[in-house]
Amino acid sequence: MKLKKNFCIALFAYNRPSHLRRVLISLENYKIDRINIFLDGPKNKNDKIIQKEIKQIIKDHQYNRSINKKIHISKKNKGLAKSITSGLDSLTKKFEYVLVLEDDCIPRNELFKYIFKNLKRLKEKEFAGICCYQIPKIHNLFKSEKVIKNLILKYFIPWGWCVRSKDWIEYREFKPKKNKIEDKIISKIDRLTINTKKIWSLKFMKFNFLNNKKFIYPSKSLIKNIGFDGSGVNSKVTDKFLTEYSSSSTISSKVTASDKISKTQELFLSKTVKYFF
Repeated sequence: MKLKKNFCIALFAYNRPSHLRRVLISLENYKIDRINIFLDGPKNKNDKIIQKEIKQIIKDHQYNRSINKKIHISKKNKGLAKSITSGLDSLTKKFEYVLVLEDDCIPRNELFKYIFKNLKRLKEKEFAGICCYQIPKIHNLFKSEKVIKNLILKYFIPWGWCVRSKDWIEYREFKPKKNKIEDKIISKIDRLTINTKKIWSLKFMKFNFLNNKKFIYPSKSLIKNIGFDGSGVNSKVTDKFLTEYSSSSTISSKVTASDKISKTQELFLSKTVKYFF
């Protein structure tokens, strides 16, 4: 798949070579022609050893021979938050749209078709981005359908998402108010850690909440998250987020909002928020 000149993929990796290999192989299967890979720096000697394998996987001609890979390697460990924000800061100066993947997020068959179908909608003031993972409780409602519907939902899930560069730049210039935002999920994320700089998405959610922006979601999950196996720095071990894949032949041209679906997302996130952010 030849990507448009104004669109790019950012893939963030750190110390999970087997996970990264699976994501890269999936991109090769979809015939993606180019990608930007950001490898965060090592914390210790063990990380340095693991990252030698990762660098070999990225450069190995046995995998992804058809993909033009631009590799950004950090000498120091930035952490996930700074790695993502600095990576997006650089790419949004060069491209109009960026799709963000992490090394545990495998794109499913319809993901790119879905993204490109909805890309122009990001120019509408109502929308802050496209989120490609769908929670099991909503995914299962639509699993048997052959049409992927477009849902408007309030909360951001950072497992495979696309943003318009103009919106990202506006967000980065945003200075959050000191007063407390009255929202259940945002308040829970706020309480997760004293140092909220570690949770970069908190500020992003506050920005979009204050600007009354929402997110476009597929009715069925187009991301398979393989990170909840105890291998990640920020993840737990759980199977709560697994969704069974079912192929779809059509993507709806309409975008719909549903109070019932929105409430389902809010209730699910309120119980599992520590896993997402």
